[in-house]
Amino acid sequence: MTKDIQWPDEPCKKCGFSDSWEVRRCINLGGHETYPFCCTECGERTQHFVFKKVAKAAQKKGLVIRDIPPAYNKKRPRCEVCGADGAERHHWAPYALFGSDADHWPQSFLCPSCHRRWHDVVTPAISAQRGLG
Repeated sequence: MTKDIQWPDEPCKKCGFSDSWEVRRCINLGGHETYPFCCTECGERTQHFVFKKVAKAAQKKGLVIRDIPPAYNKKRPRCEVCGADGAERHHWAPYALFGSDADHWPQSFLCPSCHRRWHDVVTPAISAQRGLG
């Protein structure tokens, strides 16, 4: 049913629980659907994602995908580059390279277009690998 999904093979970094992951649907600050893995024990989100088309196909085959509440309740932030509404948080130190230490580095809000452009120019290999490009 979910053979196309590469499930995490490490324990949760928050609670240490292993072998119990689920895919959840999240609407990020930019308004995009993402499908991160979450620990079923504590709910911690990983920085590993399932491609949207793979998640949708698995859902049609019976995989239950619960929603994560939106990351915003009111007006979404503006892009710090072009001023567009609906910006998403950008980590200047990518999670793929810095892991959880990325949260200790500066962050900004970028609209999906500027965010994609930054990753295409600065981290093209990571963007292609994670399906961000």
